[in-house]
Amino acid sequence: MINRNLVSPLSLSNQKEVRTLVENRRAYTLNHCELNVFETYERSELVPLTFSDLVITSMLRGKKVMHLFDQPGFDYLPGESVIVPPNITMTIDFPEASANQPSQCTALAINQQEIMNTLDFLNENYPREAGNTWKLNYNQFHFFNNYELAQLINKLIRISTGDALTKDVLANLTLKELLIRIMQMQNLHEVSDNMHELSAGSRFAYVLDYIRVHLTEKLNIDALSQMAFMSKPSFFRAFKYELGISPVDYIIKERIQFAKQLMNNPYNSISEACFKAGFNNLNYFSRAFKKIEGITPSGYKVGAKGKNEQPNSLLGLKP
Repeated sequence: MINRNLVSPLSLSNQKEVRTLVENRRAYTLNHCELNVFETYERSELVPLTFSDLVITSMLRGKKVMHLFDQPGFDYLPGESVIVPPNITMTIDFPEASANQPSQCTALAINQQEIMNTLDFLNENYPREAGNTWKLNYNQFHFFNNYELAQLINKLIRISTGDALTKDVLANLTLKELLIRIMQMQNLHEVSDNMHELSAGSRFAYVLDYIRVHLTEKLNIDALSQMAFMSKPSFFRAFKYELGISPVDYIIKERIQFAKQLMNNPYNSISEACFKAGFNNLNYFSRAFKKIEGITPSGYKVGAKGKNEQPNSLLGLKP
């Protein structure tokens, strides 16, 4: 079970505004970006879509199957986003769209000069560690929204569709934060996915690798900061700046993920999963789990049990 932070759906177009049943478009244009809202009301296949600017797309309703970068198609669902470089064609299937259950997706097109200005400012004033530069990673183009990302997209939608006199200024500031959050999330995934290979040259990869190996043990932030050859305050600031999350929250998040794996096993109780994952207080574990996953451990356990008890035929397995 993957935790997705949803972007709030917009009201659907009224019948008089619908000019086409496939990718009907509403556009809200600002100085540095354009918010496009697409709705599809019938099943369709291989619908092409191209933008001249970088776009950050987010699913709000329904389901798409996206074909991008000559890779196999993938399901695209609410709570997920995809970034697409300029002049790259997305080819999209709508396997479930109907008049009663249309798909809805936003595509935020961002002026390339605005992106370059943001990257130049960050690289000049807030350089990353070990000579790395701030940049968008198009190898990580499909991701689940974290809480901060979903809230920023919701905010941009409110600004773009609103009528505030200062909407261009507000949108510009929010765009910068959105780009930073995406790059921080990409940095975290890159380091997490390659921590062993990167640990020799990246202090944060080394620390994350250590956390992974010792996740169920008592972890001391003072010791982790010493591993990074930094003071504790500097380590906290740099870790969150580089990866978009504090070291304490990262440890909690990773322990929650491990506890979920344990609870998927029907023979492990919630308390066993709690203590085996490195928590020492069941109440604290329950609060942290609910905050991160949006569901209580007992609710998750019931869902995992129901999934495990599905008949073989529903799982596509032979009896």
